[in-house]
Amino acid sequence: MSLNHLIPAVSQLSHQDKLRLIHFLLLEVAKEEGCNLESTHHQEPENLLLEQLASTEAVVWSPYDAHEAAQTLSDMLTAHKEENNA
Repeated sequence: MSLNHLIPAVSQLSHQDKLRLIHFLLLEVAKEEGCNLESTHHQEPENLLLEQLASTEAVVWSPYDAHEAAQTLSDMLTAHKEENNA
């Protein structure tokens, strides 16, 4: 299955399932790079993703003109970092 076939299906997912997909892809890429980002304690998937992303120098961008989505994720990461540093 090609990316062109996946994108319409992904756009149909709920917000929560999109976050789960991002989390899955993050773990897969990290695994391919030899990093283990799996947590040993049980957390909400969204909070776990935010913690994992906050610990990186990730740049949020969108190749499909979804600037509002990129800004929302960037704002969530900033808020999460501020909460953990408070």
